[in-house]
Amino acid sequence: MDGRRPLPKDLVVDILLRLPVESLLRFKCVCKHWYALIKSPSFIEKHFHHKNNCARLLVCNLKVAREVHSIVRSVVFSLLPEEIVPGVTPEQKTLLQLPRITDFTCVAGPVNGLFLVQKKFYGYNVCLGLWNPATREFRSLPPAPFVIEAFFSDHDHQFGLGFDLLTLDYKVVWIRVFWDEQGEGANNRVYACVYSSCNNSWKHLTPEFPPSSTLSAPLDATCLNGVYYWLCRGLDDIYTIRSFDMGSEQFGEMQVPDIPSEHWGTLTLHGGSLAMLTGDPGKPMTSIYDVWVMKQDGNWSKVLTVQPHIDAHWPRNILDNDKMVFEITETSQLVRYDPKTRQVTDLGFHLDLNIAGCWVFNYKESLAPIKRGNETQGEVEQIEHFFYTIPMDEYMIWNTKYFNDNN
Repeated sequence: MDGRRPLPKDLVVDILLRLPVESLLRFKCVCKHWYALIKSPSFIEKHFHHKNNCARLLVCNLKVAREVHSIVRSVVFSLLPEEIVPGVTPEQKTLLQLPRITDFTCVAGPVNGLFLVQKKFYGYNVCLGLWNPATREFRSLPPAPFVIEAFFSDHDHQFGLGFDLLTLDYKVVWIRVFWDEQGEGANNRVYACVYSSCNNSWKHLTPEFPPSSTLSAPLDATCLNGVYYWLCRGLDDIYTIRSFDMGSEQFGEMQVPDIPSEHWGTLTLHGGSLAMLTGDPGKPMTSIYDVWVMKQDGNWSKVLTVQPHIDAHWPRNILDNDKMVFEITETSQLVRYDPKTRQVTDLGFHLDLNIAGCWVFNYKESLAPIKRGNETQGEVEQIEHFFYTIPMDEYMIWNTKYFNDNN
């Protein structure tokens, strides 16, 4: 006995909650107690919401290059520091780099630190995967059971990544709109499926909204209290908001703020609430943006108006401290804009303006595991393998289609 007393358990927990995910992953090997503690749902939730786990900007930058026989994409996920000094280009930390891939499409999220990534195989089929950048855990999703009748083409689709608060289950809802290629639009149809990470399976849903409406992807994953939201625009140019409850697996509808009909809008999150960014860009130096936040009673309140005095641009996201991120059209820069000081800070990214290939997220590290059925162990998937591997069933489908189209 050396006379030393072990630290109180409460103090140990308090210390561990302040550490980054990278350190906690190593400390799981210290002892069985720490291993069980760090993997426990209560600790994971407390760590995610701890004041030391601050939100940071995560940028996904997609670039496209044309080669002799193909179009090659390169993707870089970069994390910016918590403190961004005005006027000083922040140092980027590369979380993931995918050079020379052909099938990356987009990324959506985050929800509790998890992202939904999407790839297409020769434009014919879609594959999805769940990814936690902090733990580097990745799970590919099984194919969704969409069975589409002949003469219908895939016109549009939207995804929603969410969390069922009752079952602690991560879910993905997938909505697809198909157009009747031989009709006049009356037969257009909407299909939907929902994926459960606990069951590792999909099931069909019955969405109740017209196929003529268009759902728009939000800037951040707009999932709050187990409900996911999309902005919807009909043929009459009137906005509504469509929702999906991850627990009841039911679709819903709600109204948007009272904005001029000629203005555009997009959904995001602001201060832990659902928010809508609206504006009428007009000409450079005269663009005015409004930020509306939905209150608990369902009403909307305008909390911010921004008129950035910068060159031609497009908004990419809002930060919780009321700063905004813009893409500058002429210089292909990504900048942070402070409306109080009118300070513009170059974030150090050179964008490919020929494609819509930049995503900016408010991101917090998370220990959240990506469940796959009742598995606790097994082969660990790699996100790199997901993007550099051609599934054989997809290859056979594409090869048959290519042969039929060219013979």
